[in-house]
Amino acid sequence: MGKSYGSKTKLTLLSTIAAVALLSLAGVANADSSPRMVGSQWAVFEENTLPNGDLHFFPATHATTIPTGGVEFPFPDATSPSPTYVNFILNTFTTSLIESNTITATIRVTTSSPITTFVGNPNGGCPGASTSTCPGTVRLFIQSNLPSDGSAFCVGGNKNVNNYWWSNTPVTATLVSPGSYYLFTTGGSGGTVTLSVPLNPSDWSNICGQFGTSNLPAFDSAIANIKYVALSFGSGFFFSNGVGVDGTTGTATFQLISYTIS
Repeated sequence: MGKSYGSKTKLTLLSTIAAVALLSLAGVANADSSPRMVGSQWAVFEENTLPNGDLHFFPATHATTIPTGGVEFPFPDATSPSPTYVNFILNTFTTSLIESNTITATIRVTTSSPITTFVGNPNGGCPGASTSTCPGTVRLFIQSNLPSDGSAFCVGGNKNVNNYWWSNTPVTATLVSPGSYYLFTTGGSGGTVTLSVPLNPSDWSNICGQFGTSNLPAFDSAIANIKYVALSFGSGFFFSNGVGVDGTTGTATFQLISYTIS
């Protein structure tokens, strides 16, 4: 069962809807088959920890449009006195999809130095690693607009477990698994990486780690009522607790070159 949340990231996930509303993003309904690659339509969400220990999850900025195509944003410094991590780059995009559709994102990660290092939010742990830190991952994410029903038992509240879905194709030994996520590596991606995942229920898991195959009618209803499309940044066992950069090793930029629905 795939994990998508963490003990310190429950508020992060539950705050997504409220935070998006603050951005006044322009939604798209039945106008385009894929979201436009315009920076003002892609919001970047970050989190840090307040002095009292509470998480502060906030819409940090909008992405910047790349003149040659795509959008981009700089990674926050996870080694500053107030460590900050990026959680989502998200677009308000209302659409109705079916299992035969595929979501594809082409990304590039550039760095100021070949030794620039990425830092995953440590609250996610570091499974199977010999060190105490994880570099983090990015994967596809969609959020639906189903009625609240209290089924998201893992995070509490009145949320619907089937409103939050992450690409979660079974892991292989490659950096992209297979097309499901990208693992951040020192020095950046060295070129473009393609994440392409069909809306096959066996390739997506919800906020409580249940794959779409566990409830096919609910999965099909969710993808027929999509409200947001996004990429989600996580580390350790969790899919959206955030990734930053070690500011002592350089800076880094995340580029979303294209995001298509076919």
